[in-house]
Parts: sequence; structure tokens; C-alpha cells
Amino acid sequence: MRANIENLTQRVDQSLLAGVNPGAGILESAIHYALSVKGKRLRPLLFLTLLEAFGHDPLAYLDIASAIEYIHTYSLIHDDLPAMDNDDFRRGMPTVHKKFNEPIALLAGDTLLTMAFERLSWTEIKPDRLVHILRLLTAGIGKQGMAWGQVLDLEFRGDKSLIMEIHRRKTAEFIKAVFLSAAEIGELGQKERDWLGEAGIAIGVAFQLVDDLLDIEGDEAEVGKKLKKDEENRSPNAVLFFGPDVVKEMIDDSYRKARQLIGQAGIDFPPFLYLVERMVYRSK
Repeated sequence: MRANIENLTQRVDQSLLAGVNPGAGILESAIHYALSVKGKRLRPLLFLTLLEAFGHDPLAYLDIASAIEYIHTYSLIHDDLPAMDNDDFRRGMPTVHKKFNEPIALLAGDTLLTMAFERLSWTEIKPDRLVHILRLLTAGIGKQGMAWGQVLDLEFRGDKSLIMEIHRRKTAEFIKAVFLSAAEIGELGQKERDWLGEAGIAIGVAFQLVDDLLDIEGDEAEVGKKLKKDEENRSPNAVLFFGPDVVKEMIDDSYRKARQLIGQAGIDFPPFLYLVERMVYRSK
């Protein structure tokens, strides 16, 4: 199982850098740097292993997997900027604006988002199916998803009732879109899609709650970025408002809910289930 995931990870890493030439100038150099920093690639791997669960060859859909990671990487570059979370390190390496500069980081993120849709267009699937995947992914990252979640985060003034909505929009809606993109290719029925979409939300919320916990209790060297910033920045960190014990229960509850919904959708594929667990029970 792990050999399968490692092989997929290598193929994703290779695919991400297709056509990116760091010698072509500072913009491509920054994009190459951002994509080369070692990451878990959980979102594209979840997509590809779901396709395997549905009986498809995952390597036929590397363009979509790459587009998913381009979107994720763009969001990290922008999230790290001084105008947003103001982070100097990501995955143990200098963030893009620290390695290069702020304008180049901004443009690198913009370009990665554009590249995502270019890579989607390379995928050889039925046009109506591709259009539906486009709708899913853009809904997950746009004004009702990631972008709005980031605005709510930036505008947070201590109302703890908003924290779960921020986590859902900022993180979980995109993971839901990843799950449903695979479901579109797998031609799942509507009930199964609904269950899988709910599972994506549950896993996404749990993932963000773990981030909250790691900021308070994590090891900075292991996580690869500065921790204990949320209290100083008055960020919507659930641990600061509900306490670590409650948050740990919330994480466990969300994970159990996701596994139940995945089972209801008829999915019992060990590599995918392993990645779902790894999304939640991790140390970085």
C-alpha cells in the first residue's frame, strides 16, 4: 500500500514540474521553488487513490491531480504573505516571498492558479465532465469557499461561533471539491456523491483543527514553520476558544463521521483510507 502511495507521489512530483523551467527567469524560478519544496501532496493523492477505488487508472488523470496541487500551492504562497499570515517558513524552508520578494510571490501564486486551469484543459475526458470538475474546484476556492474563508479569518474579531465556518470555507470546501471531482469521473450516484462530499467537509474541518492544535502544542522543527502565532495574532484558533481537550474530541468526532460517510458511499480502498487517516492524525 505504501509503495503504491510513494509511486503516486513521485509521479505527481514529476508532473508538477512539467514545463516549468527555473532558468527561464525569476517568475518560473519562484514557481519551481514553491513546487519543489517537499510536501505531503495529500490532496492530489486523495484524488488519485479515489479514482483507483473506482477502478480507474490514476496515472491517466495526473493533469487534474497537478492542477489540484497548483491550486493548493498558490493558496499557501498567498497565505504566507505579510498581508495575510506573514510566515517566514513553510515546510522548513523560506517562504516564497522570503526567498524572492513579495511582488514575485504574489505573481507566482497568481500564475500557479492560472496554470491549474491550463493543466485541467489538457485532460482527455468528456467536455461536460471536465466542465463539471471546473465548477466543483472553482466553487471550492472562490467567493463561497477558500477566498471567503480567508476573508473571514482576516476579519475575525473573537466571535468563536464563526470558527467552524472559517475552517469549513478556508480548508474543507476545497477538499470536498477534490473528493467530488473524483466522484464525477467515477460516475457515482447522487446519494454516494452527497455522502462523499460531506466526508470531505468533515475531513477538511478535522485537518484545520489539527493545524490549530499543532500551533499550540506542536514541535516547530517538525512542523516546519513558526508556531504559537495564533494567540498573538488573535487568529480563529479553536484551541484558544474551546481548549485542547474539546478540540481533540472534535477532531475524533469529525474523523469518525468522515469514515462512516465514506463507508456509506461504498468506498473501502486501503490506500485512500490510509490517506484520510493521515490527513487527521499527523504531527505536521
